[in-house]
Amino acid sequence: MRRIFLILFVLLALASAATWYTLQERSAHPQIVWTAGLSPDRVEQVEAFHGWLRANGYVDKDGELLFTVRLETTDNQSALIQAVSGMAGDLIDHVPVKRFAPMGVLEEITGFARENGLDPAAGYGEAAGDLLMYGGKQYAYFCNLATRGLLLNLDLFEKYGVEPPPEEWTPADFERIGREFVRKANAGRPRQEVFFSGAMPQAILPLARSLGADVFNETLTAATLTDPAFVRALETYYGWVYRHHLIPTAAEATSTESEGTSVNSEATPQLAAGRYGMILTGRYVNMDLRRFRNGRFRLAFVQLPEWEYKNLVTTSRNTAIYKGSKHKEQARLFLKFLAAKEYNDLIIRSSDGLPPNPEWAEGNPEFRTPPGREFEGDLHDNELKWTLSIGIPESQSPYYPLGDNKLSYAFAKVESKLASPEEALKQAEEAINYSIRSTVEGTASLQEEYRAACERQRQIDHRKAAGEKIPAGWIRNPFYRKFYRDRGMLADH
Repeated sequence: MRRIFLILFVLLALASAATWYTLQERSAHPQIVWTAGLSPDRVEQVEAFHGWLRANGYVDKDGELLFTVRLETTDNQSALIQAVSGMAGDLIDHVPVKRFAPMGVLEEITGFARENGLDPAAGYGEAAGDLLMYGGKQYAYFCNLATRGLLLNLDLFEKYGVEPPPEEWTPADFERIGREFVRKANAGRPRQEVFFSGAMPQAILPLARSLGADVFNETLTAATLTDPAFVRALETYYGWVYRHHLIPTAAEATSTESEGTSVNSEATPQLAAGRYGMILTGRYVNMDLRRFRNGRFRLAFVQLPEWEYKNLVTTSRNTAIYKGSKHKEQARLFLKFLAAKEYNDLIIRSSDGLPPNPEWAEGNPEFRTPPGREFEGDLHDNELKWTLSIGIPESQSPYYPLGDNKLSYAFAKVESKLASPEEALKQAEEAINYSIRSTVEGTASLQEEYRAACERQRQIDHRKAAGEKIPAGWIRNPFYRKFYRDRGMLADH
């Protein structure tokens, strides 16, 4: 028995020594944490980063990597709580910069980004670059982007003998072509089973923007949803659903989509099954379509129908460095990898949105027309082109922590017959402005900044009323910054 205990003691001692040695090795070669969620795509990206490190000589004398990356899963709220409490990972994925940066939890990378070609000027430009910025400073870099438009099932249009819409079209065009489509598609059916488009209340914002209005004012100090442009946009979308029946009602959409939705929470299966002529999406839709047995049909990608000023909403998935990280130099290398060819090629091949660095997509036949997937048409090329030309992020006020623009809320009110468009938008505007006042009153660090921004707004309003140009530096809203520049309304200083 004593001999057995002696053997066990020796084995435990050896195991302890091995554990101690392993920990020493790990301390010499740190492991940084990327809170990005666990998925096959993220695992592949981490493996690609390790390969990139090795190819670029980040190894010791024995050929071992100087550091590695480990994935951890969390959501935005948990990541923020962890960051504020000092427990966040070295790299924070899915980071909403306008929400996290004011909390002081993100590392500023303005100089580093400029020196390494990660700044907006070296990529998609100022409009999309606003997604990385706060207070004129950069805090993150793209993992991928999306500028959503309407993806058409061209085989359906041919089947029903309807001419598909052009790349740019108006709400009147949408109604004219849509009525013809639903009439021919549902001929002989006992009830309407095919719709021109899947639900897309997100179209209300670009519709209003096409008339020159946005959710917030130029300084992001107040909501402006009672602008007549939003009333017209909301009424128009309501008409597409309830007057012309081009888009399913909430009940119809629930009934139809209960038969299957995509991992992107969109009606991709209904597009593939021929129930919808088009859906609001981006090139990331191929992550689903390429898995579907009935996903090989001809596609076309067109803009949302709009009135005067052409625009689409650009979104992004960003990664930032946690300010409390002990491995900031290694984390910066990961951001450099996101702009490198190896990572961008992964995004291009998988169709997981647009690649973070447009340099690797522009003029690249692997991106524009993936081999064997010619039926995907102009989806890839158009989304890249629009992001570089008419894509503008949603405006996000640092004084409004919820981030919800309340447009879906307003439409739901109208849809449920609880309010008129004017009443619903007034209620939505009041809710946002109440939240702004409460946030500012309860956050001492915002009060001086907010008062200065309100004074600047008064100066902007005065100049607009007088027909004078507005200094670009006065405007914090990314929509108005681009809209006024395109309209020749900005002063150089």
